[in-house]
Amino acid sequence: METVTLTLLILLLALGTYLMRLLPLTVLSRMTLPRPVLDWLSLVPGAVLAASLAQALLVRDERIVLAWDNIYLLAALPTFLVAWRTRSVLLTMLAGMAAYALLQRLI
Repeated sequence: METVTLTLLILLLALGTYLMRLLPLTVLSRMTLPRPVLDWLSLVPGAVLAASLAQALLVRDERIVLAWDNIYLLAALPTFLVAWRTRSVLLTMLAGMAAYALLQRLI
């Protein structure tokens, strides 16, 4: 593919991406959304985070792995406990990294 064609393609894709994000934002900023819609939208970040986390912890080679040698899942258990008890992002990250490093050496 020629450089000019590739550059034009990238610019058009960037414009399309920008418009897909801008248009709903500009239209919805002028509207008052009903309370049930706002309540539903408030659940989206948690659902996206849970789906991403489940994918990272449980899926290997397009299969769900619930085995005892799943280091990611095992390291997540003490990490969740630290997050729940301390509510500290820093301590949670440190606990997760320490648990993962320890399990990598043990398993």
